[in-house]
Amino acid sequence: MNRFAKILPLLSVIAVLFTGCWWKHGGEDKEPYTILVYMAADNSLDGQVDYSLNQLKQGIRNSNGTVVIYLDREDDAPRLFKLSPEGQEIGLKDYLEENSADASTLARVINETRELVPSEKFGLVIWSHSMGWVPDGYGQQARITSFRANRNYPRTRYVSTDTNTGGSGSGALEIKDMAAKLLPGTASFILFDVCLMANVEALYEIRHACDYVIASPTEVLAEAQYNASGMPYAKVLPLLFGDVSDLAEACETCYNYYKNLYVGGVDIDEPEMLRSTTISLIDMKELDGLYSTVKGILNGKLSQAEVLNVGGFQTYHTISAAPVFFDMGDVVGALSNTAQSLDFQSQLNRAVLYKAATEKFIYITIDPEHFSGLSMYVPLTKWKLNKEYTYYFGLDWAGVYE
Repeated sequence: MNRFAKILPLLSVIAVLFTGCWWKHGGEDKEPYTILVYMAADNSLDGQVDYSLNQLKQGIRNSNGTVVIYLDREDDAPRLFKLSPEGQEIGLKDYLEENSADASTLARVINETRELVPSEKFGLVIWSHSMGWVPDGYGQQARITSFRANRNYPRTRYVSTDTNTGGSGSGALEIKDMAAKLLPGTASFILFDVCLMANVEALYEIRHACDYVIASPTEVLAEAQYNASGMPYAKVLPLLFGDVSDLAEACETCYNYYKNLYVGGVDIDEPEMLRSTTISLIDMKELDGLYSTVKGILNGKLSQAEVLNVGGFQTYHTISAAPVFFDMGDVVGALSNTAQSLDFQSQLNRAVLYKAATEKFIYITIDPEHFSGLSMYVPLTKWKLNKEYTYYFGLDWAGVYE
């Protein structure tokens, strides 16, 4: 199992540790570190909310920082509150019904959190559904549950939606909209507690929004009744208030949690499938270098990419997701020579600071030799009529072929 691909030297964050105090900065009282957990749960994930919220309340008791939660549940208007050190909810703001899957709502809530709870450092957790970079209404979305009708597989968090938008816009949060609304330096880190967000297309689109990203190249489990729903915050939250080495430890903690998950008494055909996770820590400052390296390999090779045989590539999508998430190393390796491949791997190691995966994600075998920590799209000719094909070429990353 590949663990630490690269860990940066320990940064000086001694001041951040004393988060029980308030700091005076420019005449304004500020807390050292605030993390906003943006829970867009006005959808099929509503049943997972109580589990994650309880996990956060446990985690805050051992944390040196402040947690603010924006919660939009099914059939409830959204509200903003923070957690006391004992895990009690302290109301900050109530809202009318609105579309939490709208990038403007996300950006506004970030600004409101910063105004209501000023802090020296700011982290962001996005908790919801996701289809990575793939847009709402993708061409494969009708393929879903007949496969699951025959076998009782664990549920995952696929397809981002808001079922009650308050009359505002689309019910899905798309990556180009998010990139347009997240200002440079929005957060120290973004943790995507959603499916399929460790894909290079989406991350490159938001590369200026934060220093680091924690995300999964596969889907994320949504089985709260079996203690297997997204990030295990009771264990992970205290680590999120640290530096990059602590973020790597948070990833390791999540990986070990799922790897060793107790699955006794589980009403699933193959309970060991709950021992499923993939997780990556990405240094966003290295993505421009990764783009340049890959562009040096793929420039002018679109026609070759269109006819690639992807049958042997490591995949990260189950039947629930668009079948377009392939291991980045497999894709680039198929179109590069030996010297190019070595250069690519060197730059990839600078970008992906940590990666880990269980032996399987549900029924997908994860080969450690083909697990780069990032997924990548292949613009195959057969997908030209699908919405995601056109959408892909509007993303910054698609420039690697030009």
